[in-house]
Amino acid sequence: MSDAHSHESTATSDELFDKSELAEFIASDQSAGRTICKMLSALFIYTLIAMSIAAGWTYYATLSS
Repeated sequence: MSDAHSHESTATSDELFDKSELAEFIASDQSAGRTICKMLSALFIYTLIAMSIAAGWTYYATLSS
């Protein structure tokens, strides 16, 4: 019994895409990576500031009680 869905050798990426398309993909991928990194860094800094304010407020609110 033969397999109806036999696997053929897969084509390499050079055959599927032009060099200019690969260069464009790499450039856009790197740009997206930098943008995501900046966004995550900004959210981390915001979280540090917000938690510092909340911790300070909690400390001073419980200190006077």
